[in-house]
Amino acid sequence: MKKSLILLSFLVVLTGCSHLSVKHLPRNQLLPNQTDVVSLDFWDFQYVAQVEGDQFQIAGRALPNTRVWPGMAVWFQDLDISTFLSDAQGVVLASQRISYPVQRMTPEGVAFSFVIPFETIANESFSVEEDVYVTFGYRMRLTETRFQGVPLRGDSFSRDVDVFSAQKGPLIR
Repeated sequence: MKKSLILLSFLVVLTGCSHLSVKHLPRNQLLPNQTDVVSLDFWDFQYVAQVEGDQFQIAGRALPNTRVWPGMAVWFQDLDISTFLSDAQGVVLASQRISYPVQRMTPEGVAFSFVIPFETIANESFSVEEDVYVTFGYRMRLTETRFQGVPLRGDSFSRDVDVFSAQKGPLIR
């Protein structure tokens, strides 16, 4: 009983100290009304960030990095794109995600638009004038052909289907 209580106390303390971090990802300081780019392995995110009233607006296009794109990957069976606002140390202050329907990959990529109200930012001492950084993440499953009955998340495609999966995002620290 005593060991269980000690373990439980340790887990509670550990959970309270953990946070999401994007320190390992390329990120840019959020500079309003300026076009910028964040490049990750498979995507280049071109965006403009704005401060409108009491919220951040981040809009642009995610362009596939075709230099490293697998040749068989033509259809997005799953595609999620996220934006992350962080402090200078990479601690995630806020995030949002967009899930896209099944679609064919094109060189024009996909458009995105995120609106993040200040009130959702996980930092009581947050100030718009402080350094805020922006980065992106993704999760995708790509195939050569389109499938009508796409497996649900966690399920797998049949053995006859070549699937390419990749993701980038925050880490728990």
